[in-house]
Amino acid sequence: MLLETLILLPCLAVSLDITPIGEMTKNRLQTVQDKADTRGEGFVALLEHVNSWDGEKSMFSAPNRAALIDNPEHFRGEIFTVSGEVELKEVLPAPWSGVQELFIRDGEGFLYGLYISADIDLPLHQSIQTPALFYKTIAMKGRDDQLRVYPTFVTSNAFITSSTKHQLVPNAFLAIVLFGFVAFVFYWVTKMIRRKRPCSQRSRIQTHEVLHAAEETAGELPENPSQALATMYHRSEGPE
Repeated sequence: MLLETLILLPCLAVSLDITPIGEMTKNRLQTVQDKADTRGEGFVALLEHVNSWDGEKSMFSAPNRAALIDNPEHFRGEIFTVSGEVELKEVLPAPWSGVQELFIRDGEGFLYGLYISADIDLPLHQSIQTPALFYKTIAMKGRDDQLRVYPTFVTSNAFITSSTKHQLVPNAFLAIVLFGFVAFVFYWVTKMIRRKRPCSQRSRIQTHEVLHAAEETAGELPENPSQALATMYHRSEGPE
């Protein structure tokens, strides 16, 4: 019985599911500096913890951006469910080789930094969702040269789920719009062709009749130009 218990304990230690950090990890987070774009012992501690996660993904509360920025020390190391669309991505250089840095935009338009413990193929504009540990805030200048503060998180690539629905809908919509435009152009061209055909036929008929009448009239006129002119003038006057 004792032997079976000793065998079972290591198994329980490995199967941690998605657990919060312990006291040792919290102590290692004391060195974290907010707003600075640097990574140290606290970053390593969170990477090690998310790599120990096992089991099924659980749902946690969404992060409160304003609270994280105002009081990052209070929330450091807590688990949140982070979701959004991938805006930027890059693989960190040594000594963090293999760790991927993402910036994702949530449904309200806010940006979050997300560090993934291992490289994963995520295309830009992909929607993702994952449980993640809050790491710290970083301050960066935007395109307008304004300094902005962003919350950052750490997660494991094993717990990221993605969706492409937001990509399929715009493509289908564009296809429908394009098909409608082509159909409208085809209808307009066909209508214009049909409208021109009767006009051309009427024009040909009227010209033929005029020429025929001219030929009949020309046969009745005298050969002498002066007499022919007088005859035409007399016919234009009509009978009195």
